[in-house]
Amino acid sequence: MTRSESPWWRRLVGLLVAAGLVTLGAVVSWTIALAQHSHPQPQTQGESSAWLVKLGPDARAKAIERQLRGWETTMAEVSYRYTEMYWGGVDGNWDYAAHMAEELQKAMELGLERRPEYRKSAETLFLKATLPQVGEAIKKKDPGLFKQRIESLRASCTACHAAEKHAFIKIAVPTVRRNPLEKP
Repeated sequence: MTRSESPWWRRLVGLLVAAGLVTLGAVVSWTIALAQHSHPQPQTQGESSAWLVKLGPDARAKAIERQLRGWETTMAEVSYRYTEMYWGGVDGNWDYAAHMAEELQKAMELGLERRPEYRKSAETLFLKATLPQVGEAIKKKDPGLFKQRIESLRASCTACHAAEKHAFIKIAVPTVRRNPLEKP
């Protein structure tokens, strides 16, 4: 299978991993640069701006994990991608909708690396069921099928939240556009 024929979710996972590594590299590089700065940095309550470098390896890993956060940042990105995918499909901007579906898949996979305790629900209710079905509707460029599959996806998101003891999070159909994209 050539790269152009590889499943979209593999490209999505690869892009999210690359973005995470770039972000981690930027945080570490910035922290090291601050630590090597020739001017003394003002201290606030005994802490300097080189706090990460001063930590031991185990504490540093935990601090980086804390800064990258957990599942809530994954859900924030998933919400954004879901909304953009929805409007892409509604507008008939199928390439954009497909791109957002790939990015949504990648966000979920990376989030599950950080929080594997959510994998069973995410895979059963979302990743192996309704998200691929939405992808099929996007490939077919079928507005009616897309709306039907989005409704199933929305319901599975809400079911996943309930399964993870967050039943108070009920996903709706997007009503507000976040990006001012031109319609095709």
